[in-house]
Amino acid sequence: MKRSVFFLAIGFWLSLAIKDIYFLLILFVCGLFLFCATNTKYLGILVLWIMVCLVSLCFYPMRPIMPKPGTYVIEEIKTNYAIASDSTTKVLLYDLQDIDYGDQYKIKEFKRVHSLNNLSLFSFEQYLQTSDIYYQGNVHKNSLVQKGRSLRSDVYRFIRYNSSSLQGFLYGIYKEDTPDLVMRLSLPLMALFYSVEKALKRFVSSSGITLFMILTGLFCGLMFVFTASLCRYICQKISRYFFKDWEYQFACTTFLFLLLMPQKALSFAFVLPSLFSLTIVLCSGSVQRWLVRKLLLFGLSFLYFQEIDGFSFLCFGWLRKWSGIVLLLACVGLWFPTVDISTYWAAFANALPSLSWFYDAGFLFLLVWLSACFGLLFYHKQRITVLLSVTTILAPFVLPYCDPFFRVTIFSIGQADCTLITEPFLRSAVLIDCGENIMHPDNMEKVVLPYLQKKHINRIDAVILTHEDFDHIGGIETLKEHLQIDTIITQPFQKINVSYPFYSLLENRDAKEENDKSIISYFTYDDQTYLWMGDASRKIEKQLLHQYPNLKADILKVGHHGSKTSSLPDFLYHVHPQLALISSGKGNRYGHPDLEVLNNLQEAGIDALNTADVGMIQISSFHGLHFFQTGNHIFGIIGSVI
Repeated sequence: MKRSVFFLAIGFWLSLAIKDIYFLLILFVCGLFLFCATNTKYLGILVLWIMVCLVSLCFYPMRPIMPKPGTYVIEEIKTNYAIASDSTTKVLLYDLQDIDYGDQYKIKEFKRVHSLNNLSLFSFEQYLQTSDIYYQGNVHKNSLVQKGRSLRSDVYRFIRYNSSSLQGFLYGIYKEDTPDLVMRLSLPLMALFYSVEKALKRFVSSSGITLFMILTGLFCGLMFVFTASLCRYICQKISRYFFKDWEYQFACTTFLFLLLMPQKALSFAFVLPSLFSLTIVLCSGSVQRWLVRKLLLFGLSFLYFQEIDGFSFLCFGWLRKWSGIVLLLACVGLWFPTVDISTYWAAFANALPSLSWFYDAGFLFLLVWLSACFGLLFYHKQRITVLLSVTTILAPFVLPYCDPFFRVTIFSIGQADCTLITEPFLRSAVLIDCGENIMHPDNMEKVVLPYLQKKHINRIDAVILTHEDFDHIGGIETLKEHLQIDTIITQPFQKINVSYPFYSLLENRDAKEENDKSIISYFTYDDQTYLWMGDASRKIEKQLLHQYPNLKADILKVGHHGSKTSSLPDFLYHVHPQLALISSGKGNRYGHPDLEVLNNLQEAGIDALNTADVGMIQISSFHGLHFFQTGNHIFGIIGSVI
C-alpha cells in the first residue's frame, strides 16, 4: 500500500508535468483495469487513483481567458513590474510608482504578454505562464483606487526603505533573466528555517518543532511571498507531522504541493529538493548519496539554466548554510541603518572565482546523465560508479562537438534579421545578417551572442550582410568585439568556404533601391534547398524567375519581413516551397507581415511560420530526416505526410 501511494504521487506529478489530458484518462483506465483484475482487493488504491485523476482534471491548465475589467490587488512585486489579481485571474502591471502590497488598481484594458522566444534562452513570456499569467493590464494615472492598508504592506514598506538585500531574500525581487541558484531555491530562508529547527531539537519534542515550523512557514508566506520553495517546505512538514513512513511523507508532500501550485510541477524549486529527499532513502551510503546529489545538481543546472557555476556546484552545501547566515545578518542590520549587508554580500559574490560553463543540454546529455544517476543508485562497484561520474562531468565538454545535425536557425529578435547556419559537428558556422531594431536595440548582446556561447560557437566562418539597412547590419560591430569572424561578405560575388553548395543568386541585376541590392542566398544540404531573399522586392523576384527558370526551394525565407512589396504570387507558385519563414517583430509599426502576403502563401498551399508568433525557428537535417522546432515548442516534420 505504501509503495502504491508513492507511485500514485509520482504519476500525479508526471501528469501535471506533461500537461496531457489524455495521459490523465489513461491513468484512470489503468486504475479501473486494476480494480477489475483484482476484484475488491485493492479498492482503496482504486478510490485514491480516481481521486488523483479527478483532481488532476480539475487543475488541468485551460486556455487563457481574457481578464475582465475590474479592481486588481497587488500580490507580488518585482524589480520592474508587479503582479496583481482579482479573485480568479492574475495580470502583469508595468509603470507603477511607489507600489505596495495590497494596492488596488482599476484596470480596463488588457493585452497578451509577448517577449522574444529563443530556444535555450530565457523567455519572460514562458516564465509568466508557469504562474498562469498571460495578459498585462494598461495602467493610467488614475488607475490607483486605494493604497494597501495591512501589516504586510507596512512591513514591505519598511524593508524597502531600509534593506535592499532583504527585498531579494524575502520577496524574491531579482532579475528573472539571471539564473541565480541561491535565489531560485530560496536558499537563505530555507537555510534559516533548518538552522532554527536544528537548534530547537535540544529543547522541544519532534512533533512540537514540526508544528512550530509549519506555523512559522505560514506566517512568512502571509507576511512575504509563498514561493515554490516555501510552499514545498510547509507541505513537507505537514506530511511529517501526520505520517512516519517515507513513502507516505513523499506522497503527501507531492499531492499537497501540486494541488496548491499545479503550474509549478516542473519548477526547479520543486524538482531538485524532491529528488534530494529521495536520495536519503534510495542511497545506501553517505558517499553514494553525495555523488548522486552532485550529479542531480550538475544535470538539472544545465537542463534549467544551460550553465553551471563551478563554485556553487562544489560548495552547494556550504553556500546554503552561509546564505542563511547572511539573511540573519540582514535582518539584524535593519536596526543599524549605517550597515547594509547587501554591499558586503555583493562584494563577496563578485570576489568568488568565475568557473561557469555553458552548455545547452540535449538528448545525448540527458541519456548520459540519467544513466549515471541510475547507475550510482543500483551499482555498488567502485570502478563503475567512478566511470559513470567522470563520463557525466566530461559530457558537456565533449557533446557540443558531437552534434550530427545540419541546422538553420532564425533568431527571434523583433523587427530585424539574423540567421545562423551550422554544419554537423560544428565544422562551420555562417550568419546571414546580424540586425538590430528600435524595440530591441541590444538583441545581439542579449540573444545572439548568449545563444552562440551556449552552443560553444566562438568563430564564425562568414557573415553575409545582405544590405546596409540597420535591421540587417546593426549588430556587426558588437559581433566583431566578441567573436572571431573569418570573412564578412557585402557583395554577391564574394564566396564562402563551406563544404555544402552555397551560392549568391543574381549577381548582376537591375537594382536602384537599397533593398533590391540585397544578397540572395541559395544553399543545399541533404537534398533540401534553401532560398533567403533578404529585402528584395517583386522586381527582383521577376528577374530571378527570368534568369533561373528552374529555380525551386524547399524552404523560403520570405523577402522584406513579409512586406507586400515582395512575395509575388507567380514567384511563390514557381518556387513553391514546403515551408515559408518570416522574420518580423510583434506589433511592428510597418504592419509586417502584410495580410496580402499571408493570403498569397495560403492560396499557394505553403505553410508559413512567423518569428513574431512562434519565436525562434530552427530547421534540423540528418540523412534525409528534416524537422523544425520553434521557440514556443511547435514541432513539425518537413517533407513527410503524417
